[in-house]
Amino acid sequence: MYFYNKLKKKFLFLIKKDTIFFMAQYKTHSTFNIFLALPLFLWAILYFFHPHLNLLITFASCFIYATLFMNPDLDVANKIKLFSLRGLLTLPFRGYSLIFRHRGLSHSFIFGTTTRVLWLGGFFYGILFALDKPFFKKNELLAILQSDYFLYGFSAIVLADFCHLILDFKHKK
Repeated sequence: MYFYNKLKKKFLFLIKKDTIFFMAQYKTHSTFNIFLALPLFLWAILYFFHPHLNLLITFASCFIYATLFMNPDLDVANKIKLFSLRGLLTLPFRGYSLIFRHRGLSHSFIFGTTTRVLWLGGFFYGILFALDKPFFKKNELLAILQSDYFLYGFSAIVLADFCHLILDFKHKK
């Protein structure tokens, strides 16, 4: 009974027909990603690829940001209290949550991550457009997309989402 009560606090169970949905709470996702998955990924990257320190910092910071503020549950960002740290850092995704339904496209593995990255890029591009600042030239944009920093950052976001989705799995009876 003790184990069941502890499990009940960490996960929200929904039973529909022949499927049980295990949905971890925000704190569970954050704890799992930051204290278990991130150290394992950093160790694996160091062991197999031997990158520069700046690339590791890029990976770790993108992983943490993706875990805390850019996760698949941003489809409910409009329900987060705006005047809080989490509310301010998820501000670009208020419109995203109005377009995408909960546990829909944003919970797909690669495509959900890509939509959030494109949404965030479009948000900042819109700010630059409104401020009438010069945009990236095609060669500059391609150089950014082909850089190791972009690769490590995007990989961190994908892996953070993967860990999130592991905790939100569906289990057939």
